[in-house]
Amino acid sequence: MSASSPAGRWSSATLASLLGVQVFQVVLAWSVLTVAGPLATAVVLALGTLPRIAMMSGLTAGLAGRFAAHRLLAVGELGRAALALAAAGALAVSGLDFTGLLLASLLFGLVEAITEPAAGSVPALIADAAGRQRMEALRTTLFRVTVVVGGPLAGLGALLGLSTALIVGGLVFLVSAALFLSLRPRPSDADGTAPAAGHGPAAGMPGPPGADAPKAGEALALPGVRAALICTVLIELGCPGAFGVGTLLLADDRGWGAVGFGVLVGAVGLGTVLAALAPGFARRLRGSGSGLILACVLTAAAMAGLAFSPNLPLAAVLTVVMALAAAAASAATLGVLFSGPRPEALGMVMGVVMAAGALAAPLSYVLVGLVARLANPRVAVAACAVALLAAALVALSDRTLRTATAPEPPTGPQAGPPGDPAAGADASTTDAPPAEAPADATGEPSADGQPGHLSAKGA
Repeated sequence: MSASSPAGRWSSATLASLLGVQVFQVVLAWSVLTVAGPLATAVVLALGTLPRIAMMSGLTAGLAGRFAAHRLLAVGELGRAALALAAAGALAVSGLDFTGLLLASLLFGLVEAITEPAAGSVPALIADAAGRQRMEALRTTLFRVTVVVGGPLAGLGALLGLSTALIVGGLVFLVSAALFLSLRPRPSDADGTAPAAGHGPAAGMPGPPGADAPKAGEALALPGVRAALICTVLIELGCPGAFGVGTLLLADDRGWGAVGFGVLVGAVGLGTVLAALAPGFARRLRGSGSGLILACVLTAAAMAGLAFSPNLPLAAVLTVVMALAAAAASAATLGVLFSGPRPEALGMVMGVVMAAGALAAPLSYVLVGLVARLANPRVAVAACAVALLAAALVALSDRTLRTATAPEPPTGPQAGPPGDPAAGADASTTDAPPAEAPADATGEPSADGQPGHLSAKGA
């Protein structure tokens, strides 16, 4: 893949965009903390996630089908560049006040909500089926790289001054916009139809419920579903606040500065990447009640250790463990919810789970900021650990959830439909795990399908 090819320009634009997001969010969080304190920081970061609810509900997805995806992404990058450069100018001249930072956070989240649905459509516009698969794999790799190194790089950039870091981020967004604009959709297929642009339901996602689909109350009354939903809410109440606000407040409280915060953001990303790179480990946990309990306890222990960590290196190690265990807990709860309900109830159950996660994550930010203001950041992060322990207790108290076991992957010719030996052979070799909802343990959609707030984007 040459740098001048459409796929090469697309990958460069994607990498620049992801790095720019990391710089902007680290500098924004640190600026709000400097200007307005812990509670105001939590409120600003929480409100910045609200536009994602519109994205998850499909309200912004129509724009990706109405406009050319690569042009929509370019406009979004230009909007991000304008926000970063305007914030840099305000910081250099007179400093941003709380209102300005809040507006910047909301607008940045709105741009993400509008452009993110289009991001998955671009490979289909510029590449054939084989190239599209390579590009999607590359996008996942780029995301994993940036969530690990983006935070530390943003923290180091802040040493040059917050305004300078924002200027660099704005220039990176301009480069990304130019590269997206340089892309050209490939010609129509031989039958005269245009290449697919991502219309229709997302792959692996349940379609709209049919007439015989159960109501919400009936779906939640299914064995283990209610307990799994409570676990999901408790995990969402604990993890996003600890990852996005707790690490920020601890870095400030311990004197680690913006660099220390960036290191902890990178540690969160590394933990989620390690979870994603261990498919066998995740497959054993998926749908396992005992795995869920163990993962929640391990996450709580790492959070408690982070709250009272005496130095940055130990805090970074504990943050990696915390993110890894939280991703495992998310995989386990999603596995129970995917394998437990009958198919016609799955859409209803997952809709309730995604709504609960989207609402619980901003609330987690605010609660952590409030506890930090009333007590201190260490108590706030320790309170998040209590929420994870409560999730473990809920899973332990529900017999269906406690005894749930991960379903065995299909093997052998029996895996395919009767009379279709090819399907059975494919199933035995791919050993693919069940599809998962595009939101992680923190509720934020991410570029590779991992839990959203567990990524550095959620920080």
